[in-house]
Amino acid sequence: MDFKINTKGKNLFLILSTITLLLMMVVTTLLWWFVSPRLHEISIVLAGLSLTALRAFFFILALGTILVLLISYTETNLLVARFAIRAYIKIIYPVTLLLGRLLGISKEKIRESFVSVNNSFINAIKKQFNPSELLILLPHCLQHIDCDIRITTDITKCEKCGKCDIAKLCEISEKYKIKMAIATGGTLARKIIIENRPKFIIAVACDRDLVEGLREVFPIPVYGVLNLRPEGPCVNTRVITEKIESALGSLIKA
Repeated sequence: MDFKINTKGKNLFLILSTITLLLMMVVTTLLWWFVSPRLHEISIVLAGLSLTALRAFFFILALGTILVLLISYTETNLLVARFAIRAYIKIIYPVTLLLGRLLGISKEKIRESFVSVNNSFINAIKKQFNPSELLILLPHCLQHIDCDIRITTDITKCEKCGKCDIAKLCEISEKYKIKMAIATGGTLARKIIIENRPKFIIAVACDRDLVEGLREVFPIPVYGVLNLRPEGPCVNTRVITEKIESALGSLIKA
């Protein structure tokens, strides 16, 4: 499966996360060095077990880092791809975000890079689905602010005037027979996902909402598409619809 998407922005997060893992190893080593004399006083066996556990921890970190980099840069279909996604989403991301803050790197850049890493992981899974198993989830800010039609409850009400990208997205949804919904917030997004029970989600959102969504819906795989904000956040945002259609062409079973 090849999404044909641009993931070159993933380098930032991969570099920061690798540094994060190395720092975790250094900090853990220092902690053990401080407590090891006391452990030897208590029990030689306990000290030996703690050293063995530390070595195992280092081995797992080193192996995990190698596998993550391999999956990200080669998009190899490894069985551990899902475990790599889980580790990065649940553990590595928040620590890396903290490191980025200390280095003066904006959260927005780190989030955008994280989305690219996520898409590389998703690409590595190389799995296709029936149209009924897919869901396109959109933010309400894609709808033009001057539109009087309420499409958040029923996207088919769109009159396809062309003022926003909703019209084109409706055409894509109809063409591929894919369910599509608009969420006004995280609560409604969760409700939509629970009701539809998709096996794969294509989600459009800003960097913050997209990363939060990726972390919340795991283990459901999500292809993240960052929206464009020519008029600022949450107002008349846009999306490159070709990215979504290209992904669907690879995701849907022939």
